[in-house]
Amino acid sequence: MNKLGNPILFCNSLIIGKDGFIKEHVMRQDNGKKKVVEAIRSLNYKVIAYGDSYNDINMLMQADHGILYCPPDNVKEQFPQFPVAYNYNELKKYISKILK
Repeated sequence: MNKLGNPILFCNSLIIGKDGFIKEHVMRQDNGKKKVVEAIRSLNYKVIAYGDSYNDINMLMQADHGILYCPPDNVKEQFPQFPVAYNYNELKKYISKILK
């Protein structure tokens, strides 16, 4: 952390059992990604978001532009309203098109 300049981190937590294995995953905040997008939009910024799975869908829906990035087939099929990028060049093309 010293090498990173001791940044502020907002992380979820893991509870480790006596056996040394992960016992529980504790989310810091429900729907945190969506809430970040809401906060940024409340400052009158436009938001382009991309994600790959179900845990990103609320964020993508809240953003001005949502893009699926290398999603599994079931996510891609269930959310056809989002364009799909399969590599960084495709993602860059979608973002460039949005910014024009």
